Parts: sequence; structure tokens; C-alpha cells
Amino acid sequence: MKRVLGSAVVLLGVGVLGGCASTTVDMAEPRRIVGTENAVRVDAQVSADQVAPGAYIPITYEITNERDAPIAVAEIIPETTYDSESRMFTVSIGSEVPGNTMLPRLVVIAPGEKKTFTATARLVYVLPPRTIDPQFAAAPAGFRLKLNFLSDTEPFRQLIGIKEVAVSDAKLADALFPLWLERNEVVYTNAIPMRWGAQSRDLGNGADRKGPRRRGTP
Repeated sequence: MKRVLGSAVVLLGVGVLGGCASTTVDMAEPRRIVGTENAVRVDAQVSADQVAPGAYIPITYEITNERDAPIAVAEIIPETTYDSESRMFTVSIGSEVPGNTMLPRLVVIAPGEKKTFTATARLVYVLPPRTIDPQFAAAPAGFRLKLNFLSDTEPFRQLIGIKEVAVSDAKLADALFPLWLERNEVVYTNAIPMRWGAQSRDLGNGADRKGPRRRGTP
């Protein structure tokens, strides 16, 4: 298996996991998506309704740990991919495997705890459906989140709460690789429809386009 850290295949995600004290997911928001698996829940609010090259998709999401043990999420740039057959955009939070040398900082969510985060997915390259079939071209794209988390935090305690965003340690990366695979679990949200757009929507000045910052935890 190829090991990468926050790389994108077709699209690029920008924005690092950041705890957010003031922003929460609006549970009444029509463009809210949710996923639950094995007592871990993710609720997300997607602040966009179309996809286009260069588009920025702001996302606010909450991770709730309903387990009796803590879980950990890698604090890395989200990875955004697109599947042309299903016309599905998937924004992956966390990482399925550690990097070859770089290891990310981990955010721990305690039993019964909920943490809110923000991220921005930027669609660098999108190939819309072929216009030769108007019916196919009119079909909306799907948009969902994929949460990767570590079900056991003990083997990764060296990465919890570190000051650095990531550390370079090839030996530790090799040692953690099989453990990371074994402990990694996934939660997918449901998908919401996205309209195809010809160009991106401007979010404002350059400050709005920067990755989210950690602003504390709820």
C-alpha cells in the first residue's frame, strides 16, 4: 500500500483540523450531512451548493465520541477526491495511514466528548460530465465526508498534543504503520447534491481563503 500524508489525487483539500469554540453545526441546516459508525458520529454543514474548478467549499463538522474509550484524529490537510463513475466528491478527514517520514499531530476526543472543527476543501481540477448527453450533464454531483480516526490512542501517545503540526521520524513512521492500519476506522456521511458550475465563487479577500486556525475546543 502506498503511504502518503495529505496528498490529493484529483483535487486538493486546504485547511487543517482546528478546534472551534464559537462555530457549531446548525442541526436545522438543510445542507447538513451526518454519519454514524460504531458509536462515533460526525455531523457536518457544507456552506456551498455547487462545484467548479477553483471552488472553495467551507465545511464545519462535529465529531462525537460515544464510546467508553478515547479516539484520535490526525490533524492534517483534508484530502479531496472525485469518482467520475458515481460523480461523488469525498473529503477525507484524518489519514488512513501515516506518512513515510512525516507523522501528524493527533487530536484526542475523550469518551462522551464532542469537538467542532472547520476545514476548506478547494477543488483544483474538476472534469464535469460530458455535455454530449444533456441528461447526464444535468445530473448533480454528490458530496460527502469520510472520517478516519484511530480507535486506540495508546500506541500513538508520542503524537498527541505535540507542538509541531508534524514531526519527521522515519523509524517511528515504520513502527506505527501496521498499528495505524489496524486501529484506523472510518465513518462516511450521507451525500448531498452539488450543482456543476463553470467557475468558482469568490469567498472574499485572501484571509478568507486561508486554512482554519485552532481556536480552542468546546
